[in-house]
Amino acid sequence: MTPTAWLRRPGVRLDVVAGIVDGILTALTITAAKILDGGGDVDLGLVARVSLAAGLTTVVAFFLAHYAQLRSGLNRAERQLNVLRHGRLANSDLGRKVLWEAIEGASVAAVCSVLGAFVPLIVAILLPSPPWLGCAASIAILGTLGGLLARSFEGSAAMWTVALALAGVAFTGIGAALRIAG
Repeated sequence: MTPTAWLRRPGVRLDVVAGIVDGILTALTITAAKILDGGGDVDLGLVARVSLAAGLTTVVAFFLAHYAQLRSGLNRAERQLNVLRHGRLANSDLGRKVLWEAIEGASVAAVCSVLGAFVPLIVAILLPSPPWLGCAASIAILGTLGGLLARSFEGSAAMWTVALALAGVAFTGIGAALRIAG
């Protein structure tokens, strides 16, 4: 399967997009105050910690969501097939496939979340002046992602670009107000 075909699978697209968006919004929430205050204290250690935190929370949340959804599908199939003993499908090869599919989806989302958090913080380090450039880059990435996402399902690219960019602006404001790492 080619990478393009793999990315077109709806489940993979969800994991990639949600992971990137989650990583960027996590980075903005945690570091916006520090970046906007001058960005001088943004270093590789902070980039690593924020990226790791984004990836860890994403892997847990996505594994639970995927696994619960897939297992409920097995339970539904058991009811439709009138399987007398609950859990038969979960204990079969299908159950193991469901587990590995959940692990795969969560892993893809987590890697994308790490990258989503990593990129804007690296921009803040590489281009420290003006200080708001790291946040602006994050907002631009979100807007671009919104436009690409809209094209993938024939939605309004303009609406999705603006909506995700506004989400970035809102999370930058929230992060600046919360001052978690600032």
